[in-house]
Amino acid sequence: MDRLDDLTVLVEVVDGGSLSAAAERLGLSASAISRRIAQMENRLGTRLLARTTRRIALTDAGATFCLRARAILAALDEAEQSLTEMGEEPRGTLRVTMPVMFGQMRVAPLLPSYLRRYPGVSLEASLNDRTQRLVDEGFDLAIRAGRLADSTLIARRLRPLRRHVVASPDYLERRGVPQSPADIARHDCLTLLSGSGRAEWEFLVEDRREILRPTGGFQTDSLWLLRHAAVGGLGLARLADFIVEDDIRAGRLVPVLSALEVTDEAIHAVYPATRHVSPKVRSFIEHLLVGLGGPGC
Repeated sequence: MDRLDDLTVLVEVVDGGSLSAAAERLGLSASAISRRIAQMENRLGTRLLARTTRRIALTDAGATFCLRARAILAALDEAEQSLTEMGEEPRGTLRVTMPVMFGQMRVAPLLPSYLRRYPGVSLEASLNDRTQRLVDEGFDLAIRAGRLADSTLIARRLRPLRRHVVASPDYLERRGVPQSPADIARHDCLTLLSGSGRAEWEFLVEDRREILRPTGGFQTDSLWLLRHAAVGGLGLARLADFIVEDDIRAGRLVPVLSALEVTDEAIHAVYPATRHVSPKVRSFIEHLLVGLGGPGC
């Protein structure tokens, strides 16, 4: 057996609840399953399963490893399935959730061409900045911005994401251009209200992450209002590139501290790690990749 077979063995043991159940599903002996698990644990240098007289349970390390194993196996299934379903026409209702501003500014222009190309698909698009639970809320696909939390979801990177600190030219003329994150304390900052507490601005200073909690006289839960406040000269704002790139090109906003921007975030499409990914989900992701310029844009 190779490493992919090892992952299959682990998942089957967890799903079956016992070595014997996994052995029956895989057509192996229980001793062979036990030996594969032991070899895996020796190779990884950690215990994956906690064995008791009544049941088998995952250790903390095993739970983390099993999540990744499921995602890897699901991605392999999807790759194989994509070849067998190349001629299958996407159809049915596709339920998608996405952040409000990204949906309005970048996804909405791509929807007419997708629906014209695939007339068998009916689209239900929800714009919501809350991270929605795909399976519980009945979504086939979600578009998410920023760093992804570890989960059993499969993620496809759609495009990079950078966040710029910006201000209008007249504000910078009046108040000066900040030269370091420490200078931000002397500026009016426009911040986004969120349920997680005070706004945080992150910078990369000499390969070290530096997080600031800016303050100012303007707060809002709307990215659109935040962008308008910055264009109107009220202060500094930290906004995603897709929100302000047109304003930067037109000279309405000027980026500052660009050399210190964090560059490890992205826009992803995520979907449940099922054994079979439908043509409607796959076709929509491919359409987004082309329309947004691809994952390396």
